[in-house]
Parts: sequence; C-alpha cells; structure tokens
Amino acid sequence: MVSKRASDSATTAFLVERYLPPAAAASLAASVARVVLLCADPSDSGGPGVHYLQSAYLPAEDTCFCLFSARDSDAVRAINSAADFALDRITDAVLLHPSDSRASDATSPPDPSGSTNPPAKG
Repeated sequence: MVSKRASDSATTAFLVERYLPPAAAASLAASVARVVLLCADPSDSGGPGVHYLQSAYLPAEDTCFCLFSARDSDAVRAINSAADFALDRITDAVLLHPSDSRASDATSPPDPSGSTNPPAKG
C-alpha cells in the first residue's frame, strides 16, 4: 500500500546510489543512522520534508541504494551532505507495493501484444 507520505503530491521518491569500497562499507550502518536521525529532526535545514524509507547494500557490487521521499532531489542531496554521506547519483523512483492493483503487472515483463490476459497454462 502507498503511504500517505509517498502518495502525497508534494513528495516524490528518490533513489540514491553510492559506490562503497570495502573500507567504507564498514561504517555503512553508522552513515545510514546519521541520515535517519537527520530526516527525523524537523529542525534540521535539509530534514523537513525528507523521509528515509529504506536501504539495500550489494556487497558484490560495492554499492548501496537508499530510498527517500522528499519534495525534490535537492532536499535529498542536502540531507545526505549534512550527514556526511557521499553519494554518486540521485534518480527519481517509482515505488511499487504488493497491494497496488498493478503490482503483479510490474513484476512481469510487458506483453508485446499489449494483452493484459495471463498466458494460458497447459
């Protein structure tokens, strides 16, 4: 289900991508904790309107992805800068939730014919 924050027209989802060499990965939990604290503090200059959603670390890729909802990418960049958490890229994201009516369509490749009927089993 889409949360009120994520579905609010004034906020958008953003995916932050960061390259983390093994030495930096050792402090990943502390870096994420700093971002979470800053997002939770409404008095912080970058925090208002920036909500930390989730992170995923891919050790084989030396990469970390963090999801945020915010009014714009500048706010996401500011909160990460304030947390001294370097990033390589910020990209607009579309969040899909299992309870969304079209979530099952999003998990399968689109049908080139445009048909929405499931394939026949046999």
